[in-house]
Amino acid sequence: MPMRYVFRCEICGITPDDATRAAIAGQCREDMYGEFIEAMPGRWLIWHAGGLLGPARYSCKEHRRELLKVIRYHYGLTGEQWVWKRPPYPQRWPKEKAADPEAPLVIPESFLLDDRQD
Repeated sequence: MPMRYVFRCEICGITPDDATRAAIAGQCREDMYGEFIEAMPGRWLIWHAGGLLGPARYSCKEHRRELLKVIRYHYGLTGEQWVWKRPPYPQRWPKEKAADPEAPLVIPESFLLDDRQD
């Protein structure tokens, strides 16, 4: 059954555009803990937390500072090495085109070893 992720800004409740939503959805499959990531092209700030650092949180570009204030207020003493990290944050862009799993593997000839002995 196909599913679609729905993300909302923690502060105002809006949802991202389709390209930004795709970038955020791609991050859901990554194993991250205590990291701020920017989802491009909409410049949403994502707080990948877990455990003592609470749930993942999302913020649109207009409310990034408010999200940082909330996270630093609530988790500033339990995860100071992550919570107080300063920008610039790593960026994630949506994938241009999904790779075809049935496509043949092509190895450039420059990568092949030449076994000839001259």
